[in-house]
Amino acid sequence: MRVGHLVVGPPEHGVTRYARELAEAAGDAADPDVVHVHYTDRLFGPTAEESATAFAARVAELGRPVVVTLHDVPPDDGSVLQQRRARAYAAVVDAAAAVVVNSDHEATRLARFSPVRPAVVPLPVQPLPPGPVPPPDGQVVVLGFLYPGKGHEEALRALPPGTGLTALGRPSDGHADLVDQLSALGPLTVTGYVPDEELPARLRAASVPLAPHRHVSASGSIGSWLAAGRRPLVPDVAYTREVEARSPGTLWLYDELGPALAHALAEPSLTWLAPGTPVGPSWVATVAAYRAVWAGVSTAC
Repeated sequence: MRVGHLVVGPPEHGVTRYARELAEAAGDAADPDVVHVHYTDRLFGPTAEESATAFAARVAELGRPVVVTLHDVPPDDGSVLQQRRARAYAAVVDAAAAVVVNSDHEATRLARFSPVRPAVVPLPVQPLPPGPVPPPDGQVVVLGFLYPGKGHEEALRALPPGTGLTALGRPSDGHADLVDQLSALGPLTVTGYVPDEELPARLRAASVPLAPHRHVSASGSIGSWLAAGRRPLVPDVAYTREVEARSPGTLWLYDELGPALAHALAEPSLTWLAPGTPVGPSWVATVAAYRAVWAGVSTAC
């Protein structure tokens, strides 16, 4: 069975990066029997509807069965935007031969608007090679794109006196004005895109690693913190509980962010994983799980 990978989006985007890394780990056939695509609506079009239409057009052009991994599965919050996104994701699911999501929480979200049962393949965590640990930077650090609802605002409002917030990343497209809005709330540094070779040192230098998104359904940012040996502070929500259950001791779950930040700054050793703490799944396990999905599609066809 030959599997090809269609990689869509700018190279610095987390979904695009994951698609590329999966293609490299699993192999990318030139004349595939099955094609794998990673989908999040913003990578395929400016609106949910245009994105779903573009995806269906690409599937038709390929002329082969397509397996899709869904990212950022819409929550059921009653908003018009999420209802539109849900209809778009349902159309994407209907165009695919098989569907993968990255967490049980995403599978639950999908079940609210589609009868299709996806395979659940958690995001892999590949520990980084040992490296020097820079002096602590005195900052609370959030990794990834800036966009409304990711938690930067909550973090700024909860900062202990004398502490700043560093956003390792750039604003997502269409949200450049968010930097000025957030800067009015407290001391904020926005680094812009951080090259891969610089990222490990920045993750290890963070005084407090933080992933504050309360509506997260799966998170490559959390995996990046774990890969760097950090134990990030995360809100106590369905997805983070799922990760903690799979890899006990890897996350610092909080209900109230302010006290958690103060505690972390007072006891920085608690923001590091103990040596030998298992994280995962590995890339080997991830590729094996995907191969099972691809094989099922190939057999069915």
